Amino acid sequence: MTFFNSIIHEKYRQNFLVFFILSSTLPLLFMMFIIFQHVIPLLMPEQLTDLRPVFTYGVLLMLVPPFLSFGLGSLWIRTVEDLTKEIKSKSIQIAGDRHQYEGKNELSTIHQSFNDLHNELRNKMSQLSDVSKKLIDSNVKLSELATTDELTSLYNRRYFDLRLIEETHRSERYKQDLSLIMIDFDDFKHHNDRYGHQTGDKILKEVANLIRKSIRKSDTVFRYGGDEFIILVPGCNLKQAEEVAKSLVKKVESHHFENLEGQCLKGISISCGVTCYTDYTGSLEAFVAEADKCLLQAKTNGKGLVVARTSSLTQNNPNAMRLTIKNKSFMENRFGALKNSANKPLLEEHANF
Repeated sequence: MTFFNSIIHEKYRQNFLVFFILSSTLPLLFMMFIIFQHVIPLLMPEQLTDLRPVFTYGVLLMLVPPFLSFGLGSLWIRTVEDLTKEIKSKSIQIAGDRHQYEGKNELSTIHQSFNDLHNELRNKMSQLSDVSKKLIDSNVKLSELATTDELTSLYNRRYFDLRLIEETHRSERYKQDLSLIMIDFDDFKHHNDRYGHQTGDKILKEVANLIRKSIRKSDTVFRYGGDEFIILVPGCNLKQAEEVAKSLVKKVESHHFENLEGQCLKGISISCGVTCYTDYTGSLEAFVAEADKCLLQAKTNGKGLVVARTSSLTQNNPNAMRLTIKNKSFMENRFGALKNSANKPLLEEHANF
């Protein structure tokens, strides 16, 4: 019984081959025993002499298949054992030595090794998926940091430059109005010097939230500079954008501002410059510059004012500053890459098991 148990264990394949040889040669030995014990004694000496070569060659020929099977079986078993050792070694290198392979035959060892490697691959793919998701989240956060103002959580000047390209192209393509509202605080430096920069930051954040809540979803507000904001208002002509700006001025004037100690602040107001892109010849610089000029005039005339006008300097003027096609293409590529990094995952599909 011990022998039969040993042949199913690893490194005991030679026992199996011995068993195979014995099982193959036992019938031959039994037949030879019968011949020598019961057949040969009945033969005459002349008959025995004639049949001796036949018996000799017959026995040799009958021994050839078992010995040939033994040699081929030994070669095959040795190959399987070498393959098993190699698979075990690679499996331990990849999956570690926490798996036990002793006491198993080669086929069972190979089967378990492949199962262990498959499970290890699934674990690695799961870890890779988790790392990929974290990387995607990190890229989204980096994109937000690259396009968002940290203090007010509004879009920053960089994103405005890119978004302006998109909105002006849409305005030209669909023949729609596009207005621009530039906003600046009145005497903001005075408030900073009087109440402190922390209070000034608090005022900036409150006004940013006030503007964000007051505009449409299709409008986009940006922090353009230190105390300047700028709003892209698609689908609005100059008159409509002027009304939006006046409404913002009134909301800021009526808003209750407090310093860090909870004391009420007076005299917080904004001025606005408004212009419309449909009245221009494609010069984005002139478009923004005209809104800035309107803002400067509003601040010069007083506080809490809105100045809106179209440009008469760039119309039909071949010398007007314009973005070249090359520069537009470059800016469009930057804008597309920035949007893709924020909205598209790095890995759109994961391996399914």
